Amino acid sequence: MLFSFSLFHKTTLGISLGSSNTYIARHGKGIVLGEPSVVATDIYNEKVVAIGDKAKKMIGRAPETISVDRPISGGIISDFDKTVAMLCQYVSRVVQTRIGITSAIVVPAAASSVERRSMRDMAKAAYGSRVVPVDEPIAAALGCGLDVFSGRGHIIVDIGGGRTDISVVANGGVMLARSLSECSGTFDRDIINFVRKNYNILIGDGTAEDVKKQLGCASDVKNMELMTLNGRHLISGLPENFVLSSEDVHQAIASSVRAIVDGIMTVLGKIPPEIASDLIRSKIHLVGGGALMKGWTELIYKETGMEAVVEENPLEATAVGAMRAVPMAKKLRNYE
Repeated sequence: MLFSFSLFHKTTLGISLGSSNTYIARHGKGIVLGEPSVVATDIYNEKVVAIGDKAKKMIGRAPETISVDRPISGGIISDFDKTVAMLCQYVSRVVQTRIGITSAIVVPAAASSVERRSMRDMAKAAYGSRVVPVDEPIAAALGCGLDVFSGRGHIIVDIGGGRTDISVVANGGVMLARSLSECSGTFDRDIINFVRKNYNILIGDGTAEDVKKQLGCASDVKNMELMTLNGRHLISGLPENFVLSSEDVHQAIASSVRAIVDGIMTVLGKIPPEIASDLIRSKIHLVGGGALMKGWTELIYKETGMEAVVEENPLEATAVGAMRAVPMAKKLRNYE
């Protein structure tokens, strides 16, 4: 289905609702908001207590009467009302009036027509605007500054908080797409499980995320780094300090990293021969929060022989791309 937008709309937004973070880009200003996709509510009256950074800080620290949730799972709405409340507040922070907003919202390439409609209905409920869904690989490619209408094609690897999407974009659409459950969030869980198994200590999600950012590396570890952590001992129940190394983290996440590399290899193996010769001379573009982990470019080149590049602002690429998609909506192939 093709969409057109009135020239009378004055505010153009690109919205990327991720499992971990939400980003909003505005025409002429770039990224205007980046907040965690987290909502805290009172379990008795369902009133929203906190959203974004404030809600994220309550994870693992909230009283029993407060429920802290991520209303987006794998790029798809898992709690409609909480997502509406979250997006409504976020949009109100970046625009003075909701009148005349034109927006594009990012959806997974594999999303069904029902899921796309749900995303559009949620956006309308949040800020009453006309909205069009844009396939995530298209948005990511546009955010990277690539020509999505070229027949040559581009390979996009989006390592998000809820899933990893590996896609080939060409001629204004998604030629190939593969979605994996292994992702940045999986790395956190891998680290938690490794520490529990090898140290009998339980650490929280926030600690695991910090470990991933500081010690995580997709390729072989070259320089050993150490990090002193605190957790709860599973036997004594008491707080305990311990030291984790970069080699420990590499071992913990190795299986998930391997799954992502195998996914890239699978997509490369399915590329039509007509464009394979062009793609082999191009780069693999990495976006998403997981792309910030060290070692991806070295590992991908070693396994595929193709150069990989982590985009300058990988967390923001899809929101910027969605914003850029608005004036070219008629040319893009949106599957409804």
